[in-house]
Amino acid sequence: MSIKRVGFLGMGTMGAPMAKNLKKKGFEVVVWNRSPARAEALKAEGIVVAKSPAELADQVDAFCTCVATPEALMSVSHEIFDTARRGQLFIDFSTVSVELVKSLASSFGALGVDFADAPVTGSRSGAEKGTLVIMTGCSEATLARATPIFQAVGEKVVHCGDVGAGTQVKLAGNALIASMLQSFCEGMLLTKKAGVDPRKLLEVVQASGFRSPYFDFKGKALLERDFTTHFSIDLMHKDLSLFLDNAATHRVPTPTAASLRETYNFARAAGLGDKDITAVITAYETLVGEKVT
Repeated sequence: MSIKRVGFLGMGTMGAPMAKNLKKKGFEVVVWNRSPARAEALKAEGIVVAKSPAELADQVDAFCTCVATPEALMSVSHEIFDTARRGQLFIDFSTVSVELVKSLASSFGALGVDFADAPVTGSRSGAEKGTLVIMTGCSEATLARATPIFQAVGEKVVHCGDVGAGTQVKLAGNALIASMLQSFCEGMLLTKKAGVDPRKLLEVVQASGFRSPYFDFKGKALLERDFTTHFSIDLMHKDLSLFLDNAATHRVPTPTAASLRETYNFARAAGLGDKDITAVITAYETLVGEKVT
């Protein structure tokens, strides 16, 4: 089946710009969001707004989800199920559990709906620019169907394996990001507390074998105290919890991730849950009585 009309459910930080990019790339787009105002705002882009997930699924050739939690995905999937039909394509861009995406693939597959788990990385700026990296788990046939949609919202697609593989890789990747950022924040704060310009640490890091574009991005944010939310503390805490649950299932010890989750618990207790993950440092600044800048 040729895919011309795409539905998108979840108009959050990532979903709204992804829907806009689908429209820009020539797809007819129908959207839905639990808070209607966020969806209504896209009408000016020539995007159709559905009144319910079921209504959306009834109108499209493919439907995509990008929601914050496993509970939200289960809820919206239940509402889609009643009007989903054979030949449609279901792409989930959320970050949830491996078990959940496998369950959805099974239940929707019984209806004749192809399924791909396809979590993304690149944060808000990547969603806006259409430069996301997509990690997908699906069959080769489903990948071929989904590729035009992937190319509309991202610049790199990594086929990780069968359903669940994309989510497996994404959870591990987010644990790595959390580790990188926490070590960087601690180093920057200690450098400043010791009386050395933290910009010098950033300069050395980016001239070394452990340099990363991520440190440019987050280093600039730290030094400018720009905590605009690209990826929230609450969401990272959720992803670390999912990673740890997955590790427990496979009996793999992950002490670093367990410690990192407690860091995010600490930041959430300080009222920072809706802030960008970079704002974790502010909780530590309060403790030591020193700011990076």
